[in-house]
Amino acid sequence: MAETIVLRSSQNEILLREIKDKLNEGTGDVHLSISPTINIIASILTAAPNIKLITCPPSLFERTPKKIKVALEKVNVKFEPLLLTPGRPRMHSDSKIDEIYKLSKKGFSAKKISKDLKVPLTTVYYYLNKEH
Repeated sequence: MAETIVLRSSQNEILLREIKDKLNEGTGDVHLSISPTINIIASILTAAPNIKLITCPPSLFERTPKKIKVALEKVNVKFEPLLLTPGRPRMHSDSKIDEIYKLSKKGFSAKKISKDLKVPLTTVYYYLNKEH
């Protein structure tokens, strides 16, 4: 099974160049990080005539015009929402976050926790407020 080709550019011109460079007749799946337009879809279908699936983040999927979804359906290409990167990765490990909670329960101030664990004070407050 062919791997999914991820097209990440947020600029149309660069994205169209990326489509030409990365896609070919063997491409089966594509993931877009930009809202698909008729021009983008046409370029994908031209570069990868055997494509079976196009995905994009759920937020873009909801905003994609029905006209594009119908057009893809007519040429037997599935168009689905897919979350490849579920948000920004955490900067602090689970053990450090657990330590924030433990020190707080022991009565340490947020400022002391921040200093001892070398975590920004705003981050300590974030996790302490999130707990409640």
